[in-house]
This record gives sequence, C-alpha cells and structure tokens, in this order.
Amino acid sequence: MGSPDEGGVKGNKKGVPVWSFVKNASLVITIFLFFFTIVLVLDAYKFVSVRHARFARKKLLRTLQYMDPSIIEAHTGMKVLTKEDFDILQTNLETARKDVREMNTKVQEKFSDVLKTSMELQNMKQDVEELKKLISK
Repeated sequence: MGSPDEGGVKGNKKGVPVWSFVKNASLVITIFLFFFTIVLVLDAYKFVSVRHARFARKKLLRTLQYMDPSIIEAHTGMKVLTKEDFDILQTNLETARKDVREMNTKVQEKFSDVLKTSMELQNMKQDVEELKKLISK
C-alpha cells in the first residue's frame, strides 16, 4: 500500500498540490461565474443595477421582443398582454384612480361634516350641563 504522504497519487508528489490548486481555482471560478450570471439576470430584469451591464438588458429585451408569447407564458407563468389589452387596462386604471379620488373627496367632506356636528353636539352638551348647574343653584 502507499504511505499517507502520497494521498492517492503514486510516484508524483508534486501533482497533489497542483491538483488541489486546480480544484480550488475551478471551484472559485465556478462560484464567481454563477454569481455573475445571477447579477446579470437581475440587472436585465431591473432588480439590480450594474453599471456596465446594459448589454444584457438590451439583449434580453431584444430576445423577448421576438419570442412567441406562448413560450414566454409557459416559461414565466404570466400572461403576455397585447398592446390593445394593455391600453384597455391602462384606461381602466386611470378611470378607477379618478373614481377613487372623487370618493376620497366625498369621504373627506362627510368626515368634516361629522366632525363639525360632533363639535356642535359637544358644545350643546356643555351648555346643557351649565344650564343644569344654574338651575340646580
């Protein structure tokens, strides 16, 4: 059998440190490329901003532009809208926002009326209490 110094490499003791260096270097390079790829993908989807990675974003958008919508839907699980559908949803959103603003204005008016009425009621209660005190004297 071999001695423990050989470490599985017979007759070549210089090969062990070189091989461990190559393994460690390849592991480091693989991890770096993995994280670099993740950052580029996140940059392409605008989750992260990397300064010189506009090419990835442009490439992704160019690629998505010519892809079949069914492929995108199958890949992402989201529905791809046509331009008309998007415009319809945009107008619906604007009208809904306008309606919400109008209702918010009405609610504010009603709230101010309720506040005025409650203040008047409070004042009337105080007046009644004062009158009761005067009557009791």
